[in-house]
Amino acid sequence: MNIRLARVEDISQISELLSEFFVYNAKQQPYNYIAAPENEKYPSSVLDSDTGVFFIAEIEKMIIGLIHVEEDSTMPYPSVAPHKFACIIDFFVKPYYRKKNIGHLLSEEAKAWAQSRSLEYIELMVLENNEIGKSFYEGANFITTSRTMRLNFS
Repeated sequence: MNIRLARVEDISQISELLSEFFVYNAKQQPYNYIAAPENEKYPSSVLDSDTGVFFIAEIEKMIIGLIHVEEDSTMPYPSVAPHKFACIIDFFVKPYYRKKNIGHLLSEEAKAWAQSRSLEYIELMVLENNEIGKSFYEGANFITTSRTMRLNFS
């Protein structure tokens, strides 16, 4: 198993894995997510950017996990303490390969990337009912710092 930065030649496999991830999210929260196929635009835009990367986990040239991390910063408001930080946008490991340390290795690469850019911390959003994800992040010492709440009208 190998963890590395994604390259242009990985876009097709990344798109396939993201499509699987989108199905996973849609099953958890069908009101908010759609099991749409990824058309390669999203991973291409990340690889073309200067602010984000995909790290991939591969076994025998098959991508089995990924993490997309982006550089971000707080809003420039006088009442907000300024911070530059990393944000995990997407993080997915195929179910068969979970609990085999792959997620940990991917998150360590994201952490090293963020530290190499002198960012202060990493943050992410996790679906409230994603117990597997919440357990993983808590085990990796992530803490809850805010909560998004919604009032539905229908």
